[in-house]
Amino acid sequence: MTCTDHQDYRDDIRHDREFVNDTEAVIRLGSMLLSSGTGSYRVKRAMSDAGLALGIDRLDATVSLTEITATAHRGDNFRTVAREVYRARVDSSRIAALEDLAHNLPAGTTGRELESQLDYISRTVRPQWAEWQTVLAGGVACAGFAILNKFSLADSLVVLTAASIGQFVRGRLNRRWLNQFGVAALASAAACLVYLMLADLLTNTGLHTIHGPGYVASLLFLVPGFPMITSILDMVRMDFTAGLSRATYSLGLILAATMSAWVFSAATGLQPLPAQTVFPYPWAWFAYAIATACGVAGFATIFNSSPRTVAWAAALGACGNLCRLALINVNLPAQLAAGVGGIVIGFLAGPLSARTKLPRITLTVPACVIMVPGASMYRTVYWLNAQDMTKALTFGVDAVLTVILIACGLAIARMCTDPAWARNLPVPSPHAFKFSEEDH
Repeated sequence: MTCTDHQDYRDDIRHDREFVNDTEAVIRLGSMLLSSGTGSYRVKRAMSDAGLALGIDRLDATVSLTEITATAHRGDNFRTVAREVYRARVDSSRIAALEDLAHNLPAGTTGRELESQLDYISRTVRPQWAEWQTVLAGGVACAGFAILNKFSLADSLVVLTAASIGQFVRGRLNRRWLNQFGVAALASAAACLVYLMLADLLTNTGLHTIHGPGYVASLLFLVPGFPMITSILDMVRMDFTAGLSRATYSLGLILAATMSAWVFSAATGLQPLPAQTVFPYPWAWFAYAIATACGVAGFATIFNSSPRTVAWAAALGACGNLCRLALINVNLPAQLAAGVGGIVIGFLAGPLSARTKLPRITLTVPACVIMVPGASMYRTVYWLNAQDMTKALTFGVDAVLTVILIACGLAIARMCTDPAWARNLPVPSPHAFKFSEEDH
């Protein structure tokens, strides 16, 4: 073997090592985004952008709820890497940091440099809020839900306390990496128990008569709004692998929480009946606006959003939900009104995201969660166990259609404002062949 051959061999080895480092860095970026709870399309787009900056010709990826399989191509070489994410959660601050990094990498970045920046994000992007703040946020979110579900102010204060205890239990158990479905069931049981104890205490002391059905509102911090909405958005993008896995995960969490609540109902004899508190006009609209903003802010805080994201999401949620309530007030079907609310939030979020440089998903999903009919989901399971199929179907259809139409509203707004969503083209790559109109 000549000296030239030896040099060529060493160059090939060096290039192979660089290719390995580059693909490992890109797949780590994708797995960190996936573990932060963002949709599969955003994971693929970030990996593709980072891959182009690292000199990868093409990146093909399959993303589910907890797994990524990606094949990177560089010249005649290709490499397939699989990575598993061990826990599904939502972290808006990490989503923002990772997307900003992926979309702003300069050309010629190496895998080692990307790994170094990912290490920096892992070290520095920490919880934005103290534990007591996230605990209180869970209670405030459920109290906002209670007001919107026409519970009295006294009931809402009891809901705030019970939901805060439930959120505390969920946070402590999640730190121990316990099974998420079991955690949801235990947090649900804790919130129900605290609500019953406080309701009995206030009623027996004569301070105030607390209505039993309010315990349903104290469980709404467990509604998996983020994965529910992103699952439908993934399916709109024709990504059924990620969409169906997220939908199944959401259903599992709902069943865990609702079955725990049903056991509580069966033991106490309480029924999750709708409340009928009527706020005087025009104070009702003021109460609904404040309740919506507080509820959205509470969920955004639980999602570890920055204070600026919390404020903008609360404003978007108030606009969208008040539009929904106004349409319901003129006898538009509630499900269709929720879809219009999703469209309003989606259209407002487009220019707001561009102006504030905040990821669109971290603004729209918390703003829409307040419109998810979590109480209907819990009542569906209760009436199924009570063998009242009519009521179960009524609440179940209402919940499913409302969630679908909210997500469809967001998708319609995105397709109207983002050409990449209007057409189902592959993730862009300068080395991919161009499709003709006949191919479409």
